[in-house]
Formats: sequence, C-alpha cells, structure tokens
Amino acid sequence: MRVLILGLGSSGGGAEAAEYYLKLGNEVLIMESSGKNLPENLKRMGAVIVSKSEALEAAKDADLVVKLPGIPIPYAIKTRAKRTTNDIAALLENPRTENIQKILIAGDKGKTSTASALSSALSQLGMKAAFSEGIGYSAFHILSELENDNMMYDVLILELSHWQIRDTAESLNYKWPRIDIIGVTDELKMPSSPSDFNAEGALLFGPWARKVIIPRTLKDRLVFAGLVPKTKVRTFPSIFNPYRYRSGMELAWECVCAMGFRKRDALRAFLSYRGIPNRLELVCVHDGISFINDSASVLPLSVAFSMRGMRGTPVNLILGGTDHGPTDPSMFMDAIEDAVSVTLLSGSLTDKLLTLLRREGIRYNGPFDRMEDAVDAAIGTIMERRGVKNTSEIVLLSPGAYADEHFANEFERGREFRTIAERIKDPSSSRKDV
Repeated sequence: MRVLILGLGSSGGGAEAAEYYLKLGNEVLIMESSGKNLPENLKRMGAVIVSKSEALEAAKDADLVVKLPGIPIPYAIKTRAKRTTNDIAALLENPRTENIQKILIAGDKGKTSTASALSSALSQLGMKAAFSEGIGYSAFHILSELENDNMMYDVLILELSHWQIRDTAESLNYKWPRIDIIGVTDELKMPSSPSDFNAEGALLFGPWARKVIIPRTLKDRLVFAGLVPKTKVRTFPSIFNPYRYRSGMELAWECVCAMGFRKRDALRAFLSYRGIPNRLELVCVHDGISFINDSASVLPLSVAFSMRGMRGTPVNLILGGTDHGPTDPSMFMDAIEDAVSVTLLSGSLTDKLLTLLRREGIRYNGPFDRMEDAVDAAIGTIMERRGVKNTSEIVLLSPGAYADEHFANEFERGREFRTIAERIKDPSSSRKDV
C-alpha cells in the first residue's frame, strides 16, 4: 500500500505515522514543505520526502492520505485522495481495538485532567488503560504498541478537541465505531434542530454511543436533536459524586461508575491520583528533594510558567532537547536565571542554548544523552552546594523542547524521569533499564 503523510508535524505526529506504516511494510511518502530533514530512522526504513507540488501528483497514486492533527488537507490534495484518515480514526478503525472499551472525552476545558484522572483510576482498578492526549500528540504510538503485541489494553481513553471531532468524523465517513462512553466536560455545540448537522455534537453523537455523560445544561438539546435516546444519557455531577465541582475529577468519577464499578472501589482508586502525568507531576520526595516531571513542556513559555510557580524554593532545572522551531534561545533566560542550577539534555535546541550559556557565563551540567546521567548530575550539584545543611530543593524536568532525538516522544522522556526518581527514593524497587 502507498501512504502519503502530510508533514512531519511540530510534535512528531507525522514521523510516528510514518514509522507505523513503514513497519507494516507500506511505501511511505511524506510531504514536507517547511524544510525539515527526514529523521535518520525513517530514511533507513525507506521513507521519502516530497514537496507540496510533488504531493499533488502523489495523492492520486496513494491508497491512503494521512493528515496531521489540526492541519487541514489542502483542497487540491483532498480532491485527488482515494481515502483520508487521521491518527484517531486509524486507531478506532483498527481491528485490534474492536474488543477494547472506548471512552471519548470532549468539551472546551478540562479534557486532559478528566482523561488523566480516569486513566489513573482505571489502572488502580486493575484495567490496562491507554490515554492519548488530544493536542499535539499522535495516537499512532498506541497503534504501534498494539500492532507489535507490546501491549494489549482493556480501555482506550481519547480526548477530542472541537476540530478533532470534525477531523475524525470526516475520516470515518461520519460513522463511528462502537463507543462505550462519551463524556462532555462542559460545553459542546449541539444542533439547533434534528436537521442541523453543522454542530460538533451532531458529528460526535449517534447510535454508536452506548452511554453519554454530559452536564445537565446540554441534556435537553441533545435529546431534542434525536441523536441519542434519552435512556442512554446521564447528567453530572450526581448528588453522590464525592468530587463535585472538582474540575476533571467529577466527570472521571461518573465514567468509572458508569462502567459498573462500585462507588467505594472507585473512591479508593481516585485517592492515589497525583495529577496529569508529565505536567508539573510531583513524582516523589526524597532526602528533601522534590522530583517534578514537566516533560510535556515543549516551549520556552511553558518553562517560564512552571518556574514562576516554584519561586521561593531552589529549582535545579533539567532543560533542552530537540528544536522544531526555529526557537530563540534567549526566551529561556528568565527561567535559567531563576534556577540555582541548569542541567542539559542533548539535542538541536540544546546546541543553541550552549552558545547562549557560554556567552552569558552561566554554569551548566552536560549535555547528556541519557536521562539517568542528567538526573545524577542535578543531584550531584545539590549535594555539592548544600553540604551538611539539609535544605529543601526541587529537581524539575521542564525541557522546553521536543524529545525525538533521544526519546520516542515526550511521554517516554517523562516515564524515564519518573522511573529514575522512584528508584532513587526506593533503591530496592525492581530496576528498569533506562
């Protein structure tokens, strides 16, 4: 099969799609007009870069055109394509997901916190849950795990922005596979009449939805449109919800209960939830050092935001990685000046930071290819500075850069940091190679 992928993507989604289809033995062409170089692993596997003008011709011969999240297909390519898809549609259509429970989380705000809390709770309840963030990340990493038999999941939890609903509905020919639960956090545009098919609600809801959990303010409009029978719709928060008015937690609780778990078991499962993985996630505290995983920080502004929230406590910042820019390294200066030490992860953005740090006379550790070496260096700096005085400090992984030169993605980078920090706290825990 010949596959045309419309770009590498700012977060590497196109690269993940290319690797997925290449491993299945397909011929892969990647339209890339931004001047990015093809990653070495994709070159070795046989992927080919084509220009936008060449992609117009390639679309006619391609069996499948894969679009990236949030980027519309050029009209000229769309009219030539035999079939189009995106990452979420490809995941939902794959036969390996047919018997896996599927939960979709939509709305304006709170989607990630809801999906994260739900994933954590279901894992505590003994289910293997796959959680794919909707913005900036590709669901092809879940597909790759399923295809390679690396992981079999009990449930898929997917958050959908408004434009992802439209993208996915179009890719699925407006007929979704069975969806076990659709949860809406707050607002979603509902059709004004049964014949109104322009609203996102008209594209998302249908006979494929087994259960729908929505705010009370949306129920009447949904039922009026005739998209889902009233018997399948429940509203939240219920009067017995222990997380009423706690953003993310309240809808996640309702979803767990809708799956048939007892309330007391659900309550116990949520007690261990520590926040969104890779987003200012407190992993553990050991010897006065708090290890905070902010691997989802891929922009300088994200690092500055994270550092502002930690003023008053010395922060040892782990920074750097891959540039999908061009990024101006001077945008990191406020965060760097607020940190008591800086440790660098290797990558193309780090190369730019090195020039800045040397010019400004700022000391740094690294750069390091391995997360373990970076964490060890940050801890070593703390020990040298504080001596016998046992002060509280923070080791913060907030790279401000992407991860695809030395890690599969930002998720893997965060997992490695988490594993290392937990092993430092408990050396007797089973060692995991990193």
